[in-house]
This record gives sequence, C-alpha cells and structure tokens, in this order.
Amino acid sequence: MNPISARLALSPARRLAAAAVGLAVVAILGACGEGSGSTCATCDTGRPVVTLSETSTTDSSIAISTHASDNLGLLTVHTRVSAAGISGGFDTTFNSAVTSVDIPSTIQIPSSVPIGTPITVIATAMDGAHNAAHPDTLVLHSGGGAAAAVILTNPHSTDTAVVGFTLAIAVSGKAPAKVKSLGYIASGVFATPVRDSMIFSSPLLDSIALDTALSLVGASTGTLTITPFMIDSLGRQTLGAPVSLFVTNVVPTNTIPVVDFQIASRIEARDTIHVEARDRSGITWIGYEVRNLPSGTLFFSADSVAVPANTSSTTHTFKMNLPVTTFPTSLQVQAFARNANTRDYARKPVGNAGVIRTDTVVVVAGLTTPLAAGGLVADALYHAPTNSIYLSNIERNELDVFNLGDSTFHTPIQVGSRPWGLAAWPRDRDGTMGDTLLVANSGGTLISYVNTNTQREVYRYPLPILLAQTVTSTTGSNGVLTETITDYVFSDRPQYLASTCAGSLVPGSPCGNVVLVYTTTPTAGQSVPFVNDGTVRWENLQTHESHFFFEQAMGQSADTKDTLQIQRFAAQGVGLTKTIVPFRQGPFVTGTDTSFYSIVIKIPALGFRDTTYARNSGNFRRAVLGEGGAAGGTGSQPNSRAILYDVTQGLVTTFSDKGHTYGLPIGDIDAGVSGSFLVTDFIANTSTPVTGVAINFDGELAGVRADSTYLFDNTLRLQGMLQTSAGNAGIDFHPSNAGIPLPGPTGGTHLFFAASNQPQVEVYNTNFYARCLVVPTRDPVIGPIKSAPTGGGNIVLVGATAHGVVILRVTAAQLTACS
Repeated sequence: MNPISARLALSPARRLAAAAVGLAVVAILGACGEGSGSTCATCDTGRPVVTLSETSTTDSSIAISTHASDNLGLLTVHTRVSAAGISGGFDTTFNSAVTSVDIPSTIQIPSSVPIGTPITVIATAMDGAHNAAHPDTLVLHSGGGAAAAVILTNPHSTDTAVVGFTLAIAVSGKAPAKVKSLGYIASGVFATPVRDSMIFSSPLLDSIALDTALSLVGASTGTLTITPFMIDSLGRQTLGAPVSLFVTNVVPTNTIPVVDFQIASRIEARDTIHVEARDRSGITWIGYEVRNLPSGTLFFSADSVAVPANTSSTTHTFKMNLPVTTFPTSLQVQAFARNANTRDYARKPVGNAGVIRTDTVVVVAGLTTPLAAGGLVADALYHAPTNSIYLSNIERNELDVFNLGDSTFHTPIQVGSRPWGLAAWPRDRDGTMGDTLLVANSGGTLISYVNTNTQREVYRYPLPILLAQTVTSTTGSNGVLTETITDYVFSDRPQYLASTCAGSLVPGSPCGNVVLVYTTTPTAGQSVPFVNDGTVRWENLQTHESHFFFEQAMGQSADTKDTLQIQRFAAQGVGLTKTIVPFRQGPFVTGTDTSFYSIVIKIPALGFRDTTYARNSGNFRRAVLGEGGAAGGTGSQPNSRAILYDVTQGLVTTFSDKGHTYGLPIGDIDAGVSGSFLVTDFIANTSTPVTGVAINFDGELAGVRADSTYLFDNTLRLQGMLQTSAGNAGIDFHPSNAGIPLPGPTGGTHLFFAASNQPQVEVYNTNFYARCLVVPTRDPVIGPIKSAPTGGGNIVLVGATAHGVVILRVTAAQLTACS
C-alpha cells in the first residue's frame, strides 16, 4: 500500500468507541458550541493548534512531522498532500485524552514525479468539542532540491534609463529540474509589454546566468518595470521579483560613469572579473586594471572593450590571464569606464563620490573548470594512456572526461545508473592501465566497461546475488536433527571499486585474471541487524567466480555460534548459481577419525559500514578497505575497521583436524583478507568520522583518514600519523611512493597529498610524517583528490571542489624540496 494514501486503521471495538465519542460531542454541541452563539461559561471554545515541519528528504521520499495540541483533548488530525502525480493524506483519530502529539509521516515520491515538483501539505485538527484549528500549510519540493528561483541582477531600482538608448539586463535562475529558458518582461513605457528570452540547449544546467540588453528605441518616458522569468525543462514558469526604474528623454552632458565590479578575494590566474557601468550620456568603453602591491606601483595587466553607441548601461565579463607564477601573490584590481562626453577615463564606483574602488585579491595556484553540465562528482581516476581524468557524475549518469593536455572537458560518456566508484583494467605489475575503465553503477547491480579509445560504454557486467545465511542445527527429543536456515539479505549495488589481478609478482609481468574488489551500498528492506550496512566482495571478471568477505567476522561469540553459508545466484546467465561457502563440508574420514568443516562467524561483524571506501595499489596487487562514518561503533555497529586484501594469496583449499590434513572440495576462506585495523585504537575522539583511504604503489603502505591520517604497513602495523585536519576527505599517495617509511631523503616521491578544510592542498613527507608544502587554492577540495605524473618529475593534482574540478601543477623542484 502506498503510505501516502493510507488511513489509520481502527479495530471494530475502537471504531465503536470513536463513534460514541462523536455522539457525545454532538450532544454537547446542541447545548453550546463555538458557532452557536451560546454564552455558556463552561463550554470549550478554544481552537486546537496544528503545525507542519519537514524532517528529512531523499530522492524517493519526504519525511514530515505534524504537531497538534489542544487545551482539553484532540479528536482528529488530518494531513492532506497534493502535487502533480501525488495525492492522498494521513488521518489520525484519538479515543482517549491526548492534548499534545507529534505525528511522523512519510510521503513516498513515485519515480515518475520530476525532481523539483512543488508538493503542498495542509494539516488541520479538531478537538472533542469540534473546534477546528486554523490550517497550516507546508510547500515542499520533490528530490530535496530548493525551489526554483529567478532574480534580476541588473538594472537596479536606483538607475535611470534614457529613451532611445540600450539598457543592460542580467538575469540569474536556478531550478532542480534544470533551466530551459531565461528571460524578462518589460512593461510600462511600451505600447505593449516586451518579452525576450534565451532558450538553452542540452545538456541543461540547474543554474545559469544570462546577460542581454533591452532597447528603449520607441519607448516613452515614465516608469519601466522589468520582471524576470524562467522556464524549466518540464515547461513550468517561475517569475522573479520585478524591478522598476525611471526612463527619461534627457541626455546629460556632465555625468561621470558609475562603475562596479565583482571578483572573488581569492582568484586563479585565469579567473574572471565582472564589470558593470552605467551613464545616461552613454558608455563607450569598459574595462579593468591590475597593479602590483604596494599601492601605486607599476601597472601589471589590463583589458577593455568598446561599447556600442547609445548604451546607457552595460556589463561585461572578462577572462583574465595574469602572468603569475609564484603563489600566493597579492594584487590590486580596479574597474573603469568612459562615457560619450569625455576624452579621458572617468571612474566612479557605486556609493563612493568620485573615489576609485580598489580591491586587493590573492592569486593562488590552479585552474578550476566547472563540470560541463553540472552534477556531483563521486569518484575520480587518472588514466595515463589517454592523459585524462575521469570523474563519475552520479547525478547525470555519466563520466566527465577532463583532458590534461588541453585542460578542457571533452564529451562526457554515458554509463549506467548513478555511477560511483572507478577503477582501471590492469595490464601488468608496472601499473600499466588497459583501455577499459570499470564503473560501479550504484543505482543498479551492474559494472560498466568503458572503452577509452572510442570513449564509449561497451558492456555492462551483471553482478550476482550473494545471499548470506546462517544454519542452526538442533536435535529434538525424538533424536531427529533439524537444521534452520536464516537468510541475511544485503543489497548487491556496487559503490567503490579496487581492481587487482592474479599472476606473477615480478615487475613488468603481465596480469592474470582480473579480480575486482567492490563495496556495496545498502537499500531499504535489508535484514536485521544489517539495515544500514553494506558488504565487501570480489568478482573474478574472467572466470565469474565470486567471494563475499566474511573473514573479518570469523569466530564465536560468548553465547552463540553461527555457521555460515553463502549462495551465489547468477545474473543474466553470467557464471553459475551455486553454493560458494557450504555450511558443512565432509565427512572427512581417516581410520576411526571423522571430521567435518564449517565456518563459524559472529553475525554483527559480517556487514560493513555505508560508506566503505576501497582503493587498489598501483601495481594491482593489493587493495585497502576502510569503513566510513564515526570511528567509534554504536550498538550492533562495530568500530570502524581498515582491512587490506592481497589477491596473490588465493583461497584456502585444505584444513587440518585431529592430526590429519584434508583437501576441501570448495575453498572458501580467502587468505588475502587481512585482520582488522581498528581506527579507534589510535584516536581520542571516537565520534570523528573516517572519510577516506589511500594505498601506495606496491601496497606496502596504506592510510586511513580520520582526525589525522594513520599510515600502516601490509601487516596492519601502525607506522606513523600525518597531522591532516578533520573535514574534507581527499587523500592520495605520490604515484611513485613505494615501500614503507625509511630514514633519509625521499627523492621527491615518498610524499602524500591531502585536501584541507582550508583552501589549500597539503603535501606530507611519509618518511618523516611532516607537512613540507602547502599549495594554495581558490576553493577547498571537498571531494576526491588524485595525483598523476606529467613528466620530468612534475605532478598534477586533480581535486573536486564546490565549483568544479581544480587542476594543480606541482613542479619537481617543489617536490624535491620536500625531501
């Protein structure tokens, strides 16, 4: 049943009780009621009070709370929901004295309802005397997005326009369902309103700005009203607040241009500056200047453009190209304009009588490029053969491709639903990547294969269902053995990936079978106690064998022992449907000795956190796994664990018992799964979240980031800690970082890169655990960070920020200085 259309069900007895209450209320109302005009001093005439609030929102549901109260007692609370594609409500009736109540409800959003659809919720309440509350209304939007909005940023209500001149118009809009068109309606000085707009082509963006102009040729004097509007991809129009200004036919001769500009306090060398100028006599030139500090020193850089005649206001966005090579560098910025009546430049910033506005900006490293079509980056991968950074765009179901050669985004690659983790197809132990990328489609149960030569998705590998079970054996009074099987259902949706390969460990050796380690993300309806837990698994992409990581849960609790069984159910005919972990193998008989073999686990330790991170070593031998969320566990949730995996160890195919060794028909324990490194063993504040993991080239050193970053070797022995700040997650080793920390110089490769909660990337020496370099950026890196070699010992760092992807180039000299 759809929860939105459900009603509170009452038993027959309770319905009779409610009816009796209703009859009693009717009798009372006959004597005195709020609408009867009675002067009865003892009558209840006070209205109940009802309020609505939103508690949480996801892609598929909105949780709300209805609070109702009354001085004597509530009878009913009604909540109604209406929207395009959604209707229904929630009814609650009370048959006992309740004076205050909070009623939680969940509105399920069908997949057919577009993101950003307005949803109106109206709540009412009635007390036992049938006094009705004033309704409360709550307007929500599906998908958790903010409401669509459009604003006019130019002109201003204080401006004056001139008949026959051109007026600059600037409109900005945003919409959860993407912006299809932006425009304005001008009225008041025209015989009929003027409507103008721009229609945008695919891919549409969720926010965009438009600079255009309005010709006042043929206009009359008076008040001009400009109303911005926006139309989203579903054809829904949103109007913004209108702006009114006066239109005159007088062209003055002694005015000075009013100039303003917008520029961030921290900029990159190729950032933009937005300049606005207005003058009733007409603007002819507009531009900007940059000077060195201290104030008054030599001119540094500038640019300007000519403006068409009879333009009373104009805007222009300049892209700077500042010749700065040392970061950070402070500079002074000014904007200027020339009007039609002066020979020299005349400047006057808004609100400062003749004083030229001067801003001091800090130029920092990097080049930030917005995602071509917006969206959200979940993971990133540097692919050396194509010299490109691939970014999984979880909102647009595509890979964004940023080429380092020309520093531009190329055509995105369409993949499956909600792409998350990325990994490369391994070729050899030197870390050579193949021409195939692997993409975890977290919205389904598929792994996309992307051909980097054609830049197209070519195959989707269907992941199997892996069903975990426990088997309990009991013997009845009649001597009959009963075996009870309990299923533990986990989601099979992949999240993070780590690619490993079997084969020789000799450098340069070709890879054998590709074994893809992946974590899963939970879905609603998983079995208790794993409602919010994921899992870790691997899939041999060539033999189609599977493994469910249970090694971390092996052992026996104080009062229970649970025998494990795992079933594999093939998807789309790929691989076999079979038992991959039998609950019992045997009997194994030697003389009079009989043995059986089973796996016993502690059930709560079987699941992993959502989110659990995964990264593979550069030589494709090892992978590191780290559970996200608060480091300290709660209830059945274990403490955050870090685990290493070595693909070369293989499955255990023998066991020993009673002095005998036997071969197992089915090998089930993976010897490559390490024990657990408990992050809580090393931090004081166990509520600190674990936000990422990293591993160096040969997998001898791995790191997990919490309040600091903890480095440990392949035996899970702590080697040291880096004083990275808590907060932003991105971490990565230098591509050539190999081995464990040793005394002496690093040669510029034993380094570690970390995002910061400040606008900077920090570089650490992993031999001495010290920060040795800070690279200033315009915006903090809030997503993944990747390092890649660019030749000559230089490194490029790629990080995801709130405004796109930032590219940072770190020279060999800087890295060597970190040694």
